[in-house]
This record gives sequence, structure tokens and C-alpha cells, in this order.
Amino acid sequence: MLPDIHRRIVYAKYILERASQIVAENNEMSISIALLLQHDAIELLMLGVLDHLQLPIKNKREFMDFWTEIKQAGLPEAPDLVAMQSLNKLRVGLKHNGNLPNPVQVRELLPRTRGFFKNVLKTYCAISYEDVSLIDLVQDEEVRTVLADSRQKFLSGEVDQSLINLKVALHKLEHPEGKLLPLLRAPKKPSLPSEVQRAAGQYLHQLHTFFEQTASRTNALMLGIDPIRYTKFVGSTPSLVWTFAGTYQAQIWRSYAEMKIEEYEELATFLIDYALRVQNAFIPDVIGNARKQIAVAVQGAS
Repeated sequence: MLPDIHRRIVYAKYILERASQIVAENNEMSISIALLLQHDAIELLMLGVLDHLQLPIKNKREFMDFWTEIKQAGLPEAPDLVAMQSLNKLRVGLKHNGNLPNPVQVRELLPRTRGFFKNVLKTYCAISYEDVSLIDLVQDEEVRTVLADSRQKFLSGEVDQSLINLKVALHKLEHPEGKLLPLLRAPKKPSLPSEVQRAAGQYLHQLHTFFEQTASRTNALMLGIDPIRYTKFVGSTPSLVWTFAGTYQAQIWRSYAEMKIEEYEELATFLIDYALRVQNAFIPDVIGNARKQIAVAVQGAS
């Protein structure tokens, strides 16, 4: 498969997974958006597959033409005709007739839409749905490597290290080399005299925790990230304590041995969403880069 076609397939999967997240919001607007996203994802998939098969694509084609196009090429019959007819009918009703879709129908169509996606990839592209990695959408090569290693470790049973890697990836996104992510930073917890610690230590700890949580939720909102998803990600992964040297110590407070692949995929998908949001928010770290250049120059002069 050519790289540009593969990238279109990755985009199609991302759109479909976004539909899965949005449908869970369970209101009229989210149900309608999820329906449109499902349809867009499948249409993008169809066009990518037709291109991969080197079949002619008409300038004016309909969603359901895919089955005729595949049949005329002498290829195995395209799957899931009835399910995709239902999807297309709901979409036409919403977009062209203003009929709000039935929430139950949209939710029930989602696994069938994903099933069509899987069947088409397997039948005409000889790849699995799982082989289409959303990690490819992340621009930062280092973060992509950490995420890919995290997934591999999860599949091989190294669950703790897999989740640590997810947290490392988040840290690298929020503290990129040579760039700045304009985030609110909670004040660092000061070292207090013992008498102050005894008198107000618990209160000050709660206050500092509140500052950190407020900053993280505000940052998520500024970046267009659901703060509830952000909080869930942070609470579902190990804590990392970072040093000035760039090393970390992981703190694992519970067992992750029973975590299912679906739970892991939800965490990984959130991180990919986060990466896509922040990669357009970075600004150059002018001061940091200047300090490094000065340090290099001083070292060279000595």
C-alpha cells in the first residue's frame, strides 16, 4: 500500500474512533455528529481502498456505489451491505431531510461500521484493523517511538512498563525539546519549617493539590481537551517523579495486571488526541535555545 493511501486509511480510522467517543456523550447533538463521522470515515475508507486496488473512481459517485465498483472489477463481493445501507439512509435523512437519527440505531450501527472497516481491510488490503496505527498521526518522532513501544509492551504482558511509557509520552508532549507548550504551571510545593508543617501541613498539601488540579483542568480546556478524559488518564497511569537531569522514578500505587486491551486503547487514544491538539500550540523556546548555544560556545572556548 502506498504511503499516501495508508495515511488516508489512518485518517479514516481516527474519524471512526472519534465517532465512538462522541456517541458516548449521549445527547441529540453528539448522536448526530457521531452518525456523520461514521459515514465520513467509511467513505474515506472506500476511496482509499478503490485507489489501492487501482480502480477508476467516478467524479460523481454515491456512497453505495462501492458494491457495484467492487463487483464490476471481478473481486470478492463487498461485505456488510445491509448495515451500510442503514448507515447511509440515516445520514441522508439527517443531512438532506433534517430528520434526527434514532440514538439506539446510531449506537448499534457503530460496531457494525467498525466490522465493515475490518472486513474491507482484510479482504482487499490484506491488513488488519489493528495494524492501522493511529500513532502514525503523531508528528513528534520520539513520542511516536515511546507510544509504539508502550503498545508492544502491553501486548507482551509488561503492563506496568507499558503504562509508564504512556506517562513518559505525556511528559515529552508537555515538555518538548527546544519548544514550549504555553501551559499554566502550579507553584512548586515549598520546603516548610517543621512547626509550620505540624500546624498547617495537611491544609497546605490539600491547597497545593487543588492548584495542580485546577491548572491541569484549565490547560486541558485551553487546548480543547476534555478535562475529565485528562484527569482519567492521569489517574489511570503510574505517577512519575522527574529530576532536573531528565530521569524519572515511577510510583505504582495499584496493580494493572487485570487491565484489558480496550482500557489500554482508550488511554492510548486519548494521548494521540492530546498530541494532535498540542502539536499546533507549541512556540519556540527562544530563551532555552539561547542558553544552550551560549553553553556550547563557552565549552568550546574552554
